[in-house]
Amino acid sequence: MTYFDENSQLEQDFRRYLRGTRRMKETSAIGVMRRLPKGWMEWPIERLEEYYFKVLDDSNLTSISKRHIYYSIKHLCDFKGVKWDYKPPKYHLRRRQSVEPEQIFALLDSITDPRHMALILTHIYTGFRPGELVNLKIQDVDFDKSEIVVKDTKTYHDRIIPLHKKPAMAIRRYLSTRKDNNPCLFYSKMEDGPLTTHGYRTLLKRLCIKAGIKPFTPYNLRHFFGTQFIENGGDVMILKEILGHSNIMTTASVYVHSNPRMIRKGYEKACPEF
Repeated sequence: MTYFDENSQLEQDFRRYLRGTRRMKETSAIGVMRRLPKGWMEWPIERLEEYYFKVLDDSNLTSISKRHIYYSIKHLCDFKGVKWDYKPPKYHLRRRQSVEPEQIFALLDSITDPRHMALILTHIYTGFRPGELVNLKIQDVDFDKSEIVVKDTKTYHDRIIPLHKKPAMAIRRYLSTRKDNNPCLFYSKMEDGPLTTHGYRTLLKRLCIKAGIKPFTPYNLRHFFGTQFIENGGDVMILKEILGHSNIMTTASVYVHSNPRMIRKGYEKACPEF
């Protein structure tokens, strides 16, 4: 089942607008169109406004869901050439679930599969976006230079990341067990293609349960790397380049200002005593 009416030229044009003019990825365009109500393309602006205010008053929707719906309607209005003068609703910014080093130690201690060990070690030593990690090719890893080239990035800029000796050894060990010619570094044995982000998320949850720790997501491992890098005295500008952020404020706000342990350390160091 598609997320738009293939027989509707307007809906197909809107999809092309999102992909071409707004430069969205396919998954983002899907999200925008799915958040709009049934029959949305034929609705006049007055009906869209009525729907939007019902969304704002819906206590069952989260603030971030309301904000997503706001932008879906705004994109539709921009496509139709209709003014949408309302301001985006405020949303509650939740603190990201943090992963403690003790959880990582427990996770690594429980892993016996070379593929799983290579996958997890590569992630916690690079901080890749999950999509970047699962899309790596074997040829992207340069063992001689101890580097990994990231090509499929969110910001559309290739970047080169240092490869720590521990994940390098784990990857070598894992590759020595493979008998296939699949170019993917971490491929899906079931689909004979690259491991998907959903498959990685499911795998990590299973590994956490096996280790006896509270499950966390692949993105939590990216956050864990950034947090540990800063806590160990790493430069925020270097972290920005490693993580592939286009804006230094993203790096600073997420991995510095929102780090409870760093706040605690800074507080204990600088808090005046009377």
